Amino acid sequence: MNRLPPKIVRRLVIAPIVFVLTLILLAISPLVLLVAAIADLFLPGSWRTLRLAAFCVGYLALAVVAFIVLFALWIASGFGIRIRSEGIQTAHYGFMRWWLYMMDRMVRKLARIKIYIEDRPVPRAGPVLVFCRHAGVGNSLLLIGTILVGYQRRPRIVMLAKLQWEPLFDIMLNRVPNRFIRHDPKRREVLVEAIGELARGLGDKDAFVLFPEGKDFTPKIRQRSIDYLKGRGHHSAAERAEKMEHVLPPRHNGVIAAIENAPNADIVFVAHSVLEDIGSVKELWSRIPLQHPIHARYWRISPSEVPRDRDEMIDWLYGWWERIDSWVEQHTHRLEPMSP
Repeated sequence: MNRLPPKIVRRLVIAPIVFVLTLILLAISPLVLLVAAIADLFLPGSWRTLRLAAFCVGYLALAVVAFIVLFALWIASGFGIRIRSEGIQTAHYGFMRWWLYMMDRMVRKLARIKIYIEDRPVPRAGPVLVFCRHAGVGNSLLLIGTILVGYQRRPRIVMLAKLQWEPLFDIMLNRVPNRFIRHDPKRREVLVEAIGELARGLGDKDAFVLFPEGKDFTPKIRQRSIDYLKGRGHHSAAERAEKMEHVLPPRHNGVIAAIENAPNADIVFVAHSVLEDIGSVKELWSRIPLQHPIHARYWRISPSEVPRDRDEMIDWLYGWWERIDSWVEQHTHRLEPMSP
């Protein structure tokens, strides 16, 4: 799963096959929904199986719409020749905004999700670098949806290359300025340079997005990350990481590269709760509808508050991650069930 097929194979073979399979699944979806409804008559919960099945059907329907629209935009761009033109880029961002808005409406309705953003920053012009905690299903879509829909920004996202196995994400996200990366110590300099290049030249409506932890949080991955730091001789960082129970130690090279290539951009740190509790599909089913609201917190700071010395920047980044860990700890213990 780590090695992707060539782009031409993904476009001409995988994407059409997935599109056809999606149409077939939609064709049989009424039967699936009927079976789910009957099953829920004998299962605990508030129509959990039907809600999850309805979400899958809704996602498939939105995927079909996306494939058709993206194909039409490809034709409109002169079969890809003008794909980077301002007009075509604007059209892609506009469609992504609509698509994420529809996903958000569907998820909120079916899972009864409520989202509270504490001390929500007031929108204002200027480039921003967004560094977010990485945990749980839907984390990325929630954040990108907030940036695209709530703040009307154009995100530039650093993501794991394996996401390109999903043809819709592969096509849609490769057409706008984003970077798919694969963690490889042998190619670290190349990856850091790619991150810096993506952060370079941000405009007033742009938002660079990076998840410094690199992976979704789990206790197992947290311990593995701490052991890695110890093995590399980074004992001070390992000690600080051991005191953080809800986050992974942040990878600093990408963060520093982004800041150095966008020195005038504001910094936004993002924390959230509950998403990491969803877990596997089985756990997701058992938690639908969600009994707790999702809390999120955004801190926006000016570039004047960011140290420029490398060692000081690493210490500063760990300090923020300790603050995020503390915030998650507080919210994990004070969450109250939502009213039905």
